Amino acid sequence: MRYFAAFPGRRAVPWLTVAALAITMAYADGFLMTALQGAVGAIQRTREPVVSWLRDSTIMLPVFFVAVLRALAVAHRRYGPVLRKARTVLAAALLIVVAGSVVGIAEIVASSTYDYYLQSKQLERTDSTHSHQSGAANVSDHSDCAATCQALRSTLAVDERGVEYGSAAVLLTNLVLVSGVVALRGGRLDSAAARRQGPLSVAAATPSTAAAAVEDQYDNDHNYDGNQHGN
Repeated sequence: MRYFAAFPGRRAVPWLTVAALAITMAYADGFLMTALQGAVGAIQRTREPVVSWLRDSTIMLPVFFVAVLRALAVAHRRYGPVLRKARTVLAAALLIVVAGSVVGIAEIVASSTYDYYLQSKQLERTDSTHSHQSGAANVSDHSDCAATCQALRSTLAVDERGVEYGSAAVLLTNLVLVSGVVALRGGRLDSAAARRQGPLSVAAATPSTAAAAVEDQYDNDHNYDGNQHGN
């Protein structure tokens, strides 16, 4: 996959770190989305919240997985094949927070949009049933229409406010989670295999640098042999 190819020098992908970040963000953001559904969402979707949370979070897990991989690939391209310094680790962590938050916020926006669709349909059905039962005149019909329109506007405003609060909660939650995972790993984002490779493998990742290293080694050997013959 092109995400794997983005890691310079075919360096080892830190799979455990990627999995930890993707899983924590997927299920935490999924929990926030489920809580938002229960607070302001359509009543049809409030049944069995735990089952909904686990199902939706598991469905979104591959998307978070790809987002974390993509963020790490961008970090490696910008800051080099080894994320060792505090500045580069911090920058990579912020990229992961942004990538995960984009996915989490998009998830909340899609869920809230569907909630509003269900809520508006329910309001329209309620208004239609009330109108048929009352057999009202035109004045009453206009009054019912105004009430329904006002209810739709109020519902939309509540859903929009929920998206705003939910988006802020997603961003803050992902920032805390990513910081916690990085801290548990000792401030590192690279795999153990990548750290063992050291700076020599970084130089070998660039053909021109590797050729220069071989040439320098040849010159050193040649000079050493000349000194030996002179003595």
